[in-house]
Amino acid sequence: MEKVLVCLDGCELSKAVCDYGMFIAKKLDLPLVLLNVVKHSHLTKKIDLSGNIGLGSRERLLDELSNEEMNESKELIAKGKTILKEMQAYIESQNFPNCTTLQRHGTLYETLDALSYELKIAIVSINGEDREELIRTLNIPILLVNSEFKPIESILMAYDGSEYAIKAINIAKQNPIFPNVKRYIVNVEKDFNFSNKLLDEAKSLFVNVGIEVETESLSGERVDAILKYQEKNNLDIIAMGAYSHNRFKSAIFGSFTTKMLLNAKKPLLLFR
Repeated sequence: MEKVLVCLDGCELSKAVCDYGMFIAKKLDLPLVLLNVVKHSHLTKKIDLSGNIGLGSRERLLDELSNEEMNESKELIAKGKTILKEMQAYIESQNFPNCTTLQRHGTLYETLDALSYELKIAIVSINGEDREELIRTLNIPILLVNSEFKPIESILMAYDGSEYAIKAINIAKQNPIFPNVKRYIVNVEKDFNFSNKLLDEAKSLFVNVGIEVETESLSGERVDAILKYQEKNNLDIIAMGAYSHNRFKSAIFGSFTTKMLLNAKKPLLLFR
């Protein structure tokens, strides 16, 4: 059975991440898994690790470093278990029964990659390490939470006709995470006729699936235009394809996805 995975690291948005997890799991009748990843990246507090010191001194120093790393690992494991216990208690207080916890060691990317075959969606806070690399490399839907929970009753989709934009719509159509939620599809282009052609293409992809769709062509700078439309219409989340393969172009001109991550005030549902 597919699962809804909530990633917890103790940040201030932990409850919001859990709330979105419960909301989606209830809608899809899927189990909820709370995940904490212990990343072992010990940096010693001891500065001078080299030099002309005797053999006995080097051995004592290695023992001290080993003990320091072991103690730090124990602290991280204990902290992660406390986070999981607290959030599981919170979820139980919301009368959600189908919830389990999982603690893994390594990086969040490695863990999600290993679990991806059994996940419907992963939900993470936007405030964490390696979020861009996580989104750029994993092929599972990821909901990035950047605000307090609000029930999802409307979805804004940015569509430009690209491979990732089409994938986002195909997932919404064939294997929806949010069935029966109205989609607002926008495109930002200088050429109004071309923009409307793309929007007609996007709307046609939703034919005969019972999902209400509204489209609008926007003008101006892409990120600014999309976010102003979202705010004006008070739409609950933004769904879009994430990152092209062209890292060189992104490095020079800036990535649209990265700009959305930095400026959006509502959760982002990203597809790769």
